Amino acid sequence: MTKESYDKINAIKWIGIITMTIDHVGYYLFPQMIWLRIIGRIAFPCFLYTTIQGVEHTRNFKKYLSQLIVTGILTIPITQYSGTTFNILFTLALLAISVKDKRFFVLSLVLSYFCEYGIYGFLLGWAIYYMVSFHQGFGVFLFLGVQFLAGSIIQIFAVLAIFLLLNSTYSHTKKIPKIFGYLYYPLHQVLLLAIRFNL
Repeated sequence: MTKESYDKINAIKWIGIITMTIDHVGYYLFPQMIWLRIIGRIAFPCFLYTTIQGVEHTRNFKKYLSQLIVTGILTIPITQYSGTTFNILFTLALLAISVKDKRFFVLSLVLSYFCEYGIYGFLLGWAIYYMVSFHQGFGVFLFLGVQFLAGSIIQIFAVLAIFLLLNSTYSHTKKIPKIFGYLYYPLHQVLLLAIRFNL
């Protein structure tokens, strides 16, 4: 991996974490502030991108996949509060499986129906995969097509992530410790829930 690619992946991870946090602050604490949710639409494409990069650069795919699934399982009691049993980590795991072995594409697509973001999220991941790994222009077309089919007024703002994912110039950012990356997802939601019920 080149230094430019390494810097880009780290930067996208940070952007994903920050925008996800803003989104969840809006969801749990300030649902009337729709602009927080709009900013948060950037997060999911960032995590789809980093998952694709993770699959392509990991030295141990089974370990990488198990970390996604185990964290997803541990997070179920938290995300069930928002009506989601199979949270975003299961969606990312299905994307990872299908990218690693294309024979599992159809099965992963079907199973994604039961996960957070559903088939839309899975296909958006593949649009990003095509955009960054095969043909940029057609990948952008697929990305926009998936957004159109989703039919969500708020989710359409996910298109803002295209500019971040296609940008190749990122300054060096501090690497996110792997354990932090996995633990932050459930723990920050626990904190936000604690704040909400103590207000």
